[in-house]
Amino acid sequence: MNISRARITTQLVSLLVLNLGLGSVLKTGLICPALYCYGCPLAAFACPIGLLQNYIILGRIPFYVIGTLGIYGVSLGRFFCGWCCPFGSFQELLARLRKGKSFNPKPLWFLKYGILACVILTAWITLDTFFCKLCPSASLFAAIPSAILYPELPFGFFFYLHLFTLVISIVLFILVSRFWCRYLCPMASILGTFNSVSFLKIERNLEKCDRCGICLRVCPMNIQEVDEISASSDCIKCGQCVDACPRDILKIKVG
Repeated sequence: MNISRARITTQLVSLLVLNLGLGSVLKTGLICPALYCYGCPLAAFACPIGLLQNYIILGRIPFYVIGTLGIYGVSLGRFFCGWCCPFGSFQELLARLRKGKSFNPKPLWFLKYGILACVILTAWITLDTFFCKLCPSASLFAAIPSAILYPELPFGFFFYLHLFTLVISIVLFILVSRFWCRYLCPMASILGTFNSVSFLKIERNLEKCDRCGICLRVCPMNIQEVDEISASSDCIKCGQCVDACPRDILKIKVG
């Protein structure tokens, strides 16, 4: 099994595990290692960004969130984005619908950190989980399933706002590969900070590499330099570069 097939299998298993919350007993309260809305009727894990906002609203230091995300980051970095995140998988599916070459703007790593700062500030100022009302992941996995499973519930302005943000996001995902992961995801900014020090790495044989650029051409995150593979905060460690390398120079390793 090559890396691409292994990753698809992992993504499907991850989607299943994240939706094991069939009853209150199975809603674990554990922090999800990806951006997955705890408002989803079947969600078994807590959304890290939603939980972070709630801590801020309550005026408490989010030791639980910081500690758990620190463990995730140091162990695997943005591996979770490339292998486990249902919203990332959704973006990849949409990219397959694209005909012809996609727009491929350069990464702007600082945008994700700006979004994270805005999430924290708006929660502190408004005392509300404002980001959750706009998050397209919540639109897809919480708002729409809730409307289907619980049609008797009233759906007001924020439900239709969710639909609007999701439609806009879908258009962007088709035009630009993993647009959300590249530029807007606050979870990506947290995990990406640990990429260069995480135990999981993509290593390159420096002696054999002739910098042909094939690995960069298949990168869904449009990483610009071979030296940035694995270490860049944009790298989701998906392994597409490893599969594409004609000289078998890149390897996924732990340690």
